Amino acid sequence: MRVLFAPDKFKGSLGAAEAAAIMARGWCGVWPESEIALHPLADGGDGSLDVLQASLGGEWMETAARNARGRTQPVRWLWQRDRRTAWIETARVVGLAKLPEAERDPLTASSAGVGEVIASAMREGAENIMICLGGIATNDAGCGMAAALGFRFLDRHGRDIEPVPASLLRVERIETPPIKKQIEVMALTDVRNPLLGLEGASSVYGPQKGAAPCDVEILENALRHIAEIARRDIMAPDPMIPGTGAAGGLGYGVMAFLGGHLLDGSETIGELTGLPAAVRASDLVVTGEGRLDAQTAAGKAPAHVARLAREQGKPVIAIVGSMADKAGNGIFDAVFPLVREPHDLAAAMRDAAYMLEKTAAEAASSVKLGKVR
Repeated sequence: MRVLFAPDKFKGSLGAAEAAAIMARGWCGVWPESEIALHPLADGGDGSLDVLQASLGGEWMETAARNARGRTQPVRWLWQRDRRTAWIETARVVGLAKLPEAERDPLTASSAGVGEVIASAMREGAENIMICLGGIATNDAGCGMAAALGFRFLDRHGRDIEPVPASLLRVERIETPPIKKQIEVMALTDVRNPLLGLEGASSVYGPQKGAAPCDVEILENALRHIAEIARRDIMAPDPMIPGTGAAGGLGYGVMAFLGGHLLDGSETIGELTGLPAAVRASDLVVTGEGRLDAQTAAGKAPAHVARLAREQGKPVIAIVGSMADKAGNGIFDAVFPLVREPHDLAAAMRDAAYMLEKTAAEAASSVKLGKVR
């Protein structure tokens, strides 16, 4: 039995590589004769650069850039010098997890630090910028990023405005910076939400970043206004394009301000790391993540793994931290959650490694006994 372990991270507890190794250890305790392959994955969100660096190589670079609250910090990004390609993970720059709850306020948070890292990569000689979106504290549609790269957001008197959501309704004009060296920009997303509307960045993800119900309306109106100005002044694209709502609208910002394109994060990272061939060489595929829910099927790595396995006629199971009711129906041949009943979240995260190894052993027993086919 050739078993491929291809999980994403268990957010807040285990990285993808650590999770894969622990799954394999638990499995081999029950089925030691299994032939094991490890293939850690990411979907374009936080943790993506670790997976990419382990697979593709490249050197770590460090840049001083502002976090979402404007404090300067060191940020690591990945540089493939031979390809003149820079990889930037937004969660490392303006990540939500980097802020205590008391500082989480998407009305005043800025993505300027992302622009500062892009500028640093360009000074290094980057011709291709790959941006992994997700896990961030901002909801400014990339306006902060754009300002850091020379775009100006002006009020009706021609005065510069700091382009955070609380101020965006005052913007009357956007001016582009002088023409600089042309670069190719791609952004990897793990969601297909548009910028605006009930499924948009503000409505769906604003509350996760600290927005109260009244704040969500302000955020929505601010992004709607800036999208109208951007369409008029810089020929920005339709804000309802799937994926433009990723990372607080940073997906939209990449397209509008940088002329970039959006890519499916799970599919792109899977292709770059050789996932299709790894699935093809296996008899059984085991994937997983911290929580299996409605968002899993919308673009998360485990769903992409399952699709590849189905295409190649391979059984696929998921080992997950927890799951919403019926979330795995039709996607996996079986789902094994670490937590099957009400459980203290802090305790579950603390004991994640032990629980994952134990659950992987249970999965191996079920497969070995023919309970999963």
